[in-house]
Amino acid sequence: MTLKHLNLAVPDVAQTKAFFETYFGFRCDEVKGDNVIAILEDKNGFILSISNFTKTETPQYPKDFHVGFVQETPEQVMAIYQTMKADGIDVGKEPHAYSGRGTMSFYVTAPGNFLIEVLCII
Repeated sequence: MTLKHLNLAVPDVAQTKAFFETYFGFRCDEVKGDNVIAILEDKNGFILSISNFTKTETPQYPKDFHVGFVQETPEQVMAIYQTMKADGIDVGKEPHAYSGRGTMSFYVTAPGNFLIEVLCII
């Protein structure tokens, strides 16, 4: 089985859509309504929808909820980190290796107030 689709409920669809296009290479296939839902796709065919159907609720994710974006190399992880940092995004600690997990990563809070882990297997 392969996970190929995820919907994230967010307060501002346009802002979150732009974040994923800018930093993770998603392209927007369609926006429905007045930014009610945006359908994005990455180069591997993963479909990410960003939605706010009611426009009256602010979604709340559990404290430990996060989405991971696996990169091929440590250099790619560092490049995303540096780009976000240069753009004024609070990226926290510089990417580092987690010895017990065999990964190098950093965490950033995306528009919509959920965590993203940017990582590579080392």
